Amino acid sequence: MLFSLADLFEKTTNDLWRGKINFYPANSQFNSNALQQLSALLEETTDIKFGDRILVTDDPTPETIASILWLWSKGAVIVPIRFSMKYNAILDIAQDCDSQLLFRNGKPESIKTDKSANTIDTSFKTFELNSKRRVCGSDLALIIYTSGSTGKPKGIMLSHTNVITAINSIGTYLDLNVKEHILCLSPLSFDYGLYQVLFSLKFDCQLTIFQDDFHPIKVIKALNQNSISLLPVVPAMASSLCKVIQAFKSELPHLNKITNTGGHLAEDTIRNLSLLMPHTNIYAMYGLTECKRALYLPPQDSIRKLGSVGIPIPGLEAKIFNCADKLHFKEVNQGEIGELFIRSATLMQGYYGSGSAGANIHTGKYRDDNWLATGDLFCQDEEGYFYFKGRNKDLIKQAGYCLYPAELEAHIEQFPNVHLTAIVPHTDKQGDEIACLYVQLNDNTQDQQIQFKTWLKSNLDPAYSPREIRFIETMALTANSKVDKQHLISHLSEI
Repeated sequence: MLFSLADLFEKTTNDLWRGKINFYPANSQFNSNALQQLSALLEETTDIKFGDRILVTDDPTPETIASILWLWSKGAVIVPIRFSMKYNAILDIAQDCDSQLLFRNGKPESIKTDKSANTIDTSFKTFELNSKRRVCGSDLALIIYTSGSTGKPKGIMLSHTNVITAINSIGTYLDLNVKEHILCLSPLSFDYGLYQVLFSLKFDCQLTIFQDDFHPIKVIKALNQNSISLLPVVPAMASSLCKVIQAFKSELPHLNKITNTGGHLAEDTIRNLSLLMPHTNIYAMYGLTECKRALYLPPQDSIRKLGSVGIPIPGLEAKIFNCADKLHFKEVNQGEIGELFIRSATLMQGYYGSGSAGANIHTGKYRDDNWLATGDLFCQDEEGYFYFKGRNKDLIKQAGYCLYPAELEAHIEQFPNVHLTAIVPHTDKQGDEIACLYVQLNDNTQDQQIQFKTWLKSNLDPAYSPREIRFIETMALTANSKVDKQHLISHLSEI
């Protein structure tokens, strides 16, 4: 039983953890000995106070995991960041969350920030203690910084209870157990990557952390060499893997589950993976860092409910509302589009410091009676399955018509030669808002471009078709392998 993430430190150091965490291709390993050795060193050399915010780089090494667990045992708040992050960006995050210490591969480094720039909130009561603090579920465990749609990094505060509730819910519908072997492709600063570590520690399963940059052929090799049973991916990874599996007729007999987050999984990708690997369960999912996970599509419905991201995860309530006025939200009727709201013990504590974003918490009649307004647009079918339609902030009004990029992208990706798509807002010469479609074709020849445009005219209502189309060789991706729409928007002025 977990009451806080500090309990994972005790579980591991007391040799009660039965899982394994390996690193590929280095073949190094995280285990209780690695944790005990680093902990003994840090106890002698590092003074951590309860509640300290500590930046931790996500180097894929045993020392990174050991330092995270040790810091949680001391009551510290982990702020995971990319190991490749520029120092000025590190300083910005440290300044925002008032951190004075950075851990890199288990080694602490001091950070010098301008303390005078931080405004101290004096509205909270303080408690002076003369005894040791005990980590409990209500304490902060994580501040995850994400740029989101605003471009400015925002810190999302998650308590130990928030994280543990999410672990238990996800582990339930994925049926995680000691026989599972997960391959982690995402960085540990991305919650999708960090949670794979937590799954191993909680459910005593095996985890292999992929240390190289993503490459589909290398990943398929790792899947076979390590007899991987569960593969978490984002859409760009899934699309690339599907293409290689199809081309090389790769057999992955041990791969029983594929999970997806970080954007919609193309319907064509789901169809192809289902045909290529009929023994593999595919979980299309939807979530946001502010609540970790909200919806999942049971694998038996992946074809029957193609295009849906499913139903609420265990322990979570999801509803679609439209705002009647500032204090009144009304649930939409079946098939109508509105904003997704959720209630759960996984909901964030709020944004740290100066951060804010499209997702907002609306308080209810008691402390934990909160709804998270996700900022994302959905509709439901007659069986209660949810369909992602886009984001409030992404809605594009073109000639009076409302275009929902996510819905259009999913439809356009049905063209067989499409690898990835992205629709972003643009302004034409007359100053009117239009939609611009970026397309990465598998075979980007002039003939294929003509075929694509012809198909688009036949398969998309002209009123809802993007006014501008740009073919690109390689889609811009973020560090988490999501399509980088901000980068695409910034290059719209280029000819």
